[in-house]
Amino acid sequence: MLPLLQNIEAISACRDRDKLPRALLKAVVSLLRGDADVGIFWREPQGEPVLRLFSGPTIMRSAVSLWPSFLEEVRNDGRLVTRCLSGRNCGAIMLQPSELSGEQLILAYDVDQADSDEYAEEIASLARIYGSQIKLLDYSELDTLTRLLNRKTFDETFDRLLTSSSIETPDDDFEDRRDHLEAGSPAWLCVIDVDHFKRVNDSFGHLFGDEVLLRMGDLMRKTFRGGDRLFRFGGEEFVVILNAQDEALAATSFNRFRISVENHEFPQVGKVTCSIGFTAVTNRDVPTDVVGRADEALYYAKENGRNQVRCYERLVAEGAIVKPSVAETPATDDFDIDALFG
Repeated sequence: MLPLLQNIEAISACRDRDKLPRALLKAVVSLLRGDADVGIFWREPQGEPVLRLFSGPTIMRSAVSLWPSFLEEVRNDGRLVTRCLSGRNCGAIMLQPSELSGEQLILAYDVDQADSDEYAEEIASLARIYGSQIKLLDYSELDTLTRLLNRKTFDETFDRLLTSSSIETPDDDFEDRRDHLEAGSPAWLCVIDVDHFKRVNDSFGHLFGDEVLLRMGDLMRKTFRGGDRLFRFGGEEFVVILNAQDEALAATSFNRFRISVENHEFPQVGKVTCSIGFTAVTNRDVPTDVVGRADEALYYAKENGRNQVRCYERLVAEGAIVKPSVAETPATDDFDIDALFG
């Protein structure tokens, strides 16, 4: 009983939504013990489930020959589907999705135990505990209006970004088959500002101003990838952190979003544009520095026509922005984001 309680505690204490599925998997493995095969599938809407995280001696046979026959029966209703297949007791349940991603996660298992039925409710309970933790993280980390990440999560996410350039070594024997094609790619941060947003509020009222911000959040989710970090900093300012191999690819991603905003018809307001400044992120950066550089590029974009994307490093190389010397850079450990956008 103690190991199970410890695993429940680990799920409830986990503040990193990326590590939460691993905590759930560990709890289920601890509960079933023996020769149990346990896996967590990622499934895009209308897509095929892909096994990403798993443990067990015959897990590949289970994933290929046992589980597919009943995974299609799993629904987003919190119900655990159970079957006896090839002498193995199998089960699967869809996990509570996060608002940050459209992915569906399915927990599946099989075990050669006559008394495995007694574990069914415990596994369903673990899935509900996982779901409650996901909801708590969404509540505390998401902006109330746009449902993007909020400003207070930025520091934690930024620090995690700087340590995630290489694949972490698992602290247990579980296998993880996430797609790490972009692992090690440089990180880039952009600041997005809605052009003439005060004019929108003054002309159409704050209700339609809020609608513009809502649509901006929707366009960000549709344009950027699931692994990109999307923030609303407050007001009409947004921030994106993504990985791209070089400046050109980063600029392409940011321009794609700018064009999607320009081409979107906003209710009552009509056409809206945005300006974007971006910069490379290094492992020597602190939030103040990196957001400050992106903000300088944003300011240049707004002062030189708006509705454009500008890169800080390129502007420095062209002489359009003068990079401060080390002596001119204020030394402070405090991150005052209000000062940057004031």
